[in-house]
Amino acid sequence: MNSVKDDLPMAMTMAAFAGISWYIGAELNVSLFLFFKRRRGLYFWSCALGSWGVITQSLFIILADFGVWTDLEGSITLIYLSWLLMVIPQSWVLYSRLNLLMQHDSMLRWVRAGLIFTTIVFGITTVPLGILAQTVQPSLTPINVVWDRLQTTVFFAQETALSILYIWQTRKYLRELAPLLEASQSSITSAAARAKNDKTKTLLHHLLYINVLIISLDVALLGVQYANLFYLQGAFKPAIYGVKLKLEFVILNRLIKSIERRSGVSTIDVRRVSDSDAGGGGRGMGGWNMMSPRPASAPEDERQLKPLPHVAHHQSSAEYLGDARSQHIV
Repeated sequence: MNSVKDDLPMAMTMAAFAGISWYIGAELNVSLFLFFKRRRGLYFWSCALGSWGVITQSLFIILADFGVWTDLEGSITLIYLSWLLMVIPQSWVLYSRLNLLMQHDSMLRWVRAGLIFTTIVFGITTVPLGILAQTVQPSLTPINVVWDRLQTTVFFAQETALSILYIWQTRKYLRELAPLLEASQSSITSAAARAKNDKTKTLLHHLLYINVLIISLDVALLGVQYANLFYLQGAFKPAIYGVKLKLEFVILNRLIKSIERRSGVSTIDVRRVSDSDAGGGGRGMGGWNMMSPRPASAPEDERQLKPLPHVAHHQSSAEYLGDARSQHIV
């Protein structure tokens, strides 16, 4: 512990990353609990738990590394528990909104099964192994070091795969949307309609770019992990997870709002969505009719937006595609 206290540049770097983590975590909590009317659903609680993990992981590591918290067993236990709270919800945040772009039930079920497997095998298992290796069973340290790198690689691969799914589905949606947008330009007389189409394309491009950025952050995190920068990675990881969570929170909320605007006349199953999952405090949902049937296999907070055929003639072809696309949202 004395080594990091005597290393001023490292101490200042750790303090900077800790400040980033605490700020992002606090801001996310304010956004979640201030603007969400109903605090339930996979999306809400994944964001909430992840933000708490970002705050507590950084706090416990700083207290332990700088010798403020000298109880080894207590500090190690809470460091690993906060790690679990920080890492596991990250992938579930992405999964909880993947259904907005992906229309395949079977693919979503496979993704969910994979997340459950990694949560149990590489998430929960890491906690007792790490606590034992660093407290009462030092002989397990070599195994713990190998396992630590293995679980980091597994979660890197998992989050990268989810980001690639978003990129793939976004590009697919853009390819489907582009010809209709071009064909409809001559028939769109409303400046508001043209602006709406432009906003949709911009949003989808932002979704693509943010997922590329998330992959880049994961690569940087993996590099620090394998470089054996022990003190740096302890403060760097919560900051990276906080930035990733903030990016996902912002862009996924914009995606939800975009779908809501395009489906303002749509029906939506009241059993499948809560106001808290609207991503914007439940605004803009008051005019929807709650009538759609619910597939038995769908999670509680997934959406199913369906356009009403009799309103199609009031829309441009590009706008109608946005509604028609939502028929396939699972």
